[in-house]
Amino acid sequence: MKRSKLEAYYVETFGAREAEGDDEPDHSASPRRRDVRPARRRRSGFGVLRLFKLALMLGPMSILLGATLLMDCQSVSRGSWVPEILRNTACARRDLAGRVLNLDGNLRTVVNSIR
Repeated sequence: MKRSKLEAYYVETFGAREAEGDDEPDHSASPRRRDVRPARRRRSGFGVLRLFKLALMLGPMSILLGATLLMDCQSVSRGSWVPEILRNTACARRDLAGRVLNLDGNLRTVVNSIR
């Protein structure tokens, strides 16, 4: 009887099975063992490509955060070396953060006035 593909693969990879109850192995098929290479291990941790992607993602955010912390939003400075869009974005971010931090107090005021 012809072997199935799965049986042929098994015999090719692991060798012939020994028949149960028989003490002699089955030599009817000459098994050819392939050199099975171990799978390449992936190194753990960050690779160069992942670090580059992370820097591309976090770089602009850190520049904007630094500009938010260092920017003087009270005075209008014309002719500054900082581009106007960066200055406006940093000031808007600072204003939004201030409003979020004061939200609890504002909501308490509203609730107290409703009572």
